[in-house]
Amino acid sequence: MTDEVKGDEIRLVEEFLETAFNSIFSSSLYTVLDYHVRRIAGTSLAKLILEKPREVFRALTMIMNEDKYAVGLLERTLEKHIEQVLKRPVGEELFEAIVNDDAERVKQILIRLAREYMAKVRSV
Repeated sequence: MTDEVKGDEIRLVEEFLETAFNSIFSSSLYTVLDYHVRRIAGTSLAKLILEKPREVFRALTMIMNEDKYAVGLLERTLEKHIEQVLKRPVGEELFEAIVNDDAERVKQILIRLAREYMAKVRSV
């Protein structure tokens, strides 16, 4: 990765993910997932997705007892919620960057989505 992920970027993505998760799942799901990702990968969920995007799927699959279907369902549900809030599609570009393990592109997309999403939910 060419640019190191900054603390403020990590905090923004953490706030974005936690807010989105809490809007559609239980209020503690993000905290539980983050705890287990830290245990498995040694870093937060937000930092892992920004620095090693492909590793997030591996970590979540381990957390969910190797159930790739459950991880996919979690991903699609989160994606659909974000699309509803932003009123536009968001998944394809981000998914492609994650599959290609393009951390710089994932970082750009997630920070843009986080800013846009948080502005929308704060204005409600």
